[in-house]
Amino acid sequence: MKREAFVVRNQLGQYWGRKRRWVDGADPAKVLACPHRDEALNILVELSAEDIDLRGAVAPVAIGERGIPEVEPSEHLIPEDEDGEPEA
Repeated sequence: MKREAFVVRNQLGQYWGRKRRWVDGADPAKVLACPHRDEALNILVELSAEDIDLRGAVAPVAIGERGIPEVEPSEHLIPEDEDGEPEA
């Protein structure tokens, strides 16, 4: 049986990441997966307070054997530099 977790997605289909920034999901290990829905909902409320244009949602996802969330990458990819950091 697969475990379940919760992720925060924005209106572009991007995910809230472990490093406290939006990621596109191309590397699922960078996506923050919360074990409890309430925790993900609290993150969404905090993000919405900082960005009034944010249209986000909490979504359930399966967690793979290595603890990585199984997410579908966003169509809106975020370019990264050689260090894996988003380009400015």
